[in-house]
Amino acid sequence: MKFCPECSAKMRPKKIIDESSSKSRPKSIIICSSCGYQEKSRRVTVKEKKLDDTKNIKVVDSKTQKLQSMPTTKANCHKCGHDSAYFWEKQTSSLEEASTQFFRCAKCEHTWRAS
Repeated sequence: MKFCPECSAKMRPKKIIDESSSKSRPKSIIICSSCGYQEKSRRVTVKEKKLDDTKNIKVVDSKTQKLQSMPTTKANCHKCGHDSAYFWEKQTSSLEEASTQFFRCAKCEHTWRAS
């Protein structure tokens, strides 16, 4: 790896075809990706690595990720009829009173209080 003598950015190899030459063999140079400084290269080795595209990547947003880490229980959703829900407790009034239990449907994300 070589760095640009003018701006210290990383230089990248590039092959160019010299049309003035009768051989028309590509020449290797290295170019700064930031300022465009060019330099002839005596030895440039470019290795290509093919990434394996067979892996499935699942993107989970932060809201879904928080829900998946919560405990679940059997509770019937009044909106969609699903029988599984996430639950948590929250102190909604003074400390002398009991905390309120909330449920969120694992299917439609409808939220309700325990009755």
